[in-house]
Amino acid sequence: MQGWAQQLPPRDDPLYTYLVRVQPTPATLLRTARSADEWLNLLADEPSSTAQFARWKLNAEPELPTNTVLVAGEVQAFAFPRGSEWRTAEGIYRVVSAWAISRHALLEVVVSDARRRAGVNPSAFGTVTYTALTLQTGTPRWQLGYSTLRWAGGYSGSLLVNDESPPVPHASVQLPVRIPLLGTWRFEQFLSQFEQDGAPTWWGARRAERDFGTRWTLMVAEAFKALELPNGALSQIVPYYLYQRWFSTAQRGSGWFNYLVEVGVVYKPDAQNRVYLFWLIDDLRAPTALGGAPITPRKVAVLIGARLHPAPNTRLILEWARSDGTLTGGVYDASGHTRRYAYYYKDLPLGHPIGANRIGFYARAEHQQGRWFCALDYATLRRFHAYRPGERGFTLELLIGYQATERSILSVHYRVRHLRNDGAPDRRAGWYLQATAHF
Repeated sequence: MQGWAQQLPPRDDPLYTYLVRVQPTPATLLRTARSADEWLNLLADEPSSTAQFARWKLNAEPELPTNTVLVAGEVQAFAFPRGSEWRTAEGIYRVVSAWAISRHALLEVVVSDARRRAGVNPSAFGTVTYTALTLQTGTPRWQLGYSTLRWAGGYSGSLLVNDESPPVPHASVQLPVRIPLLGTWRFEQFLSQFEQDGAPTWWGARRAERDFGTRWTLMVAEAFKALELPNGALSQIVPYYLYQRWFSTAQRGSGWFNYLVEVGVVYKPDAQNRVYLFWLIDDLRAPTALGGAPITPRKVAVLIGARLHPAPNTRLILEWARSDGTLTGGVYDASGHTRRYAYYYKDLPLGHPIGANRIGFYARAEHQQGRWFCALDYATLRRFHAYRPGERGFTLELLIGYQATERSILSVHYRVRHLRNDGAPDRRAGWYLQATAHF
């Protein structure tokens, strides 16, 4: 099954390292985000065992190379001008190991301090960022892991399942499902349990996607975050919406089960360009859908984007995202319930990083020419409702990189940040030099 119109692997997925081994270009050395169809185009004719690892993970290879072990490393060093307003860690590392236990079983481990040294909440991350055992048993593919998760969405983030959040333990399954009158769909589901605010919390999601002809792909998904799971096995069989309705009794009260549903459409005019729309509802009972309570506020998020190739070796990404805000909360928020109910973990979103009550625009332009690579990222952010707090402003980053050797690259960055909430704005700007080497 293809169905890979817009799936972006999580940032810590070993796929990025596999691609460096197979095609060490400036873009791959810098771990540039790509959707799965772009990966498959790059890996289509590569015969190496590393390429087989990657294609197998992308459901484009029937078997793994037997008893193959891969160990790879990455080191990044940073230098800053004196008095620079923009400083990150002076150095980070990443070690990736993979073992094809059999033709249908792959064990992968990633150890890195990259997420612990940068970002909004670096203390939420540990050294082990990705661990997964993936097993193919006939048609179904199973995975037990501890990692970040990301599902189809935009390059700025996914509305439903996004890798901005810390790693979580999870179990998942993928398989094709035949639906009468609707054809065969690619189905995926996961369940995770983790500790939050001193209590166990459950998080799960499922999705189905199908290509209609060569140009259209439709995706339907639902997710939940729950404070408890009465009859937990039933929750993994029936639709989450029905499960919520059946167990939302007066004795249990509200605020125990946070339900979200998403619909996505991707249009493919040709082999490279993509136009996509994702629409998410946080709580389908808003206001009376399928018998829901009319007092439930309307909470909706939308992501519209395009991936374009206006010239050879040039890629342009444009995305607009919007999320509702209400007096009591908004998309992803707790809306008056306990904080553990909100669609966050360790103060980081499980969904799109735009959060609640926001309107954002994201643009990225990149061009690669031989050993040279340049990219420009620009993002703006403003409030949906003025009466709710939230950051607003813009960020910008310019990158110019040069591939010094087959597996190393030097890059110069200039970053600007101008965001404010209720107090004084956070204004920073500065240059820094980054040296990246893969082993």
